[in-house]
Amino acid sequence: MPKPKKRLSKSAKAAQKLLSDSKMLASAKAAVNAGQEFKSSVVTPRANTTAIKPRPEKKKG
Repeated sequence: MPKPKKRLSKSAKAAQKLLSDSKMLASAKAAVNAGQEFKSSVVTPRANTTAIKPRPEKKKG
């Protein structure tokens, strides 16, 4: 009969959480860095040069 697994202590749980957080952070940074290869540093100008304004509230009725 297999022995039941022991529960992790608080410090072991904290260490496990810290490790998983650092792995997630590292993978997120790697994903951001991978996406930057294709990103151009030059900002392309917009097609329309007019300001973006909200539509005016028209009276109804």
